[in-house]
Amino acid sequence: MSLKPVDVTTVEKWLANGDCVLVDIREPNETAAERIPGAKLVPLSGIGNDPIAGLGDKPVVFHCKGGMRTQKFEDQLSGCAGGCEGFYLEGGIEAWKKAGHKVER
Repeated sequence: MSLKPVDVTTVEKWLANGDCVLVDIREPNETAAERIPGAKLVPLSGIGNDPIAGLGDKPVVFHCKGGMRTQKFEDQLSGCAGGCEGFYLEGGIEAWKKAGHKVER
């Protein structure tokens, strides 16, 4: 199963309604500089083939800086979604910022 693309506007609505879990797969040095508020931090380097703990049954949206890592590793990430529907944020955190959404620094 592969991840489906989802746009910033949809993810923003889902987060506002509590309808998804956002997972930031970037490394700690990247997330220390900036992150999307509410994102669960699970660095790609620490992800195995087992489901990520604590996701529940909501759709999972993975993101990185620009979307390339999530797409490159989508097979591995979709397996980590624990049977939940999996998505990747098109354009990553860069698209989030470009759309005018806040990040934590």
